[in-house]
Amino acid sequence: MNTRTVTFASQGYAVIPSIVGDNALALARELANGLIDRYRQGEEAVLAAGLSIGDTGRRHPQRNPGIVLDACTHEPFIIGDLIGLEPRFARFISQQSIWERVAELFDCAPCDLLFHFANLTRKPGETGPAIGWHRDEGNTYFASEDGRTVRLLIPLQFMSARNGGTAVVPGSHLNGDTVTDTALCPDVPVGSCLALHSATLHGGTANRSGLERDVIVLQFGLRSSVLRCTAAETLALSTREELWERALSRDLPQSGSEPRRLGVTVVP
Repeated sequence: MNTRTVTFASQGYAVIPSIVGDNALALARELANGLIDRYRQGEEAVLAAGLSIGDTGRRHPQRNPGIVLDACTHEPFIIGDLIGLEPRFARFISQQSIWERVAELFDCAPCDLLFHFANLTRKPGETGPAIGWHRDEGNTYFASEDGRTVRLLIPLQFMSARNGGTAVVPGSHLNGDTVTDTALCPDVPVGSCLALHSATLHGGTANRSGLERDVIVLQFGLRSSVLRCTAAETLALSTREELWERALSRDLPQSGSEPRRLGVTVVP
């Protein structure tokens, strides 16, 4: 077990340097910018998989005060089902370096891992909303009974407190009653990532800087875990090899198709 694995186990988060190379990062930026443009143009499939800055502001007005929400109706905050909307994301997500680093955090072999889902979460410069304090283990989108999931936040620009970066409460995954007094916001360079334990308390402030903050969010879990809930995400519950095979093929399933179960027990 290496130092990063020990730190993740004790702190509930880790900044992992150089998890993707320049070529993979350039691909992610190209694909993300393409989806952002398609959302702004009103493409039905992308709108159905997303949520705008305006919509999230109407749902949670306290998180984005002072913003003219009608002007942000066509500006995406979250876009989900990335592979379904843009199959080339399978190439990015199947990068061996990503799976090896996640396996280190779980202290397991990469073949023990399954991909759960991917999304693009944005805090555009000057209008990006805050994200309330929460723990990923309580979500009803894709979660396991044992809480053994890891989310990677891979920023496409340098992420820090200045542009609404993600803040964490160290050690909060070991204490359900943790307060946010000890929260910190790690700097995450481009090409690196912030890894989060499913029980780690985290959140983020609004982005009022002139800097963008686009983040690719990936969730991984273990083959052995019992799943409490799943989502109809394209290629959910795939291994790295299956993702890579699909990345090289032209027969990717359509967005919204049933996820492949691959022998994982799913609890309704």
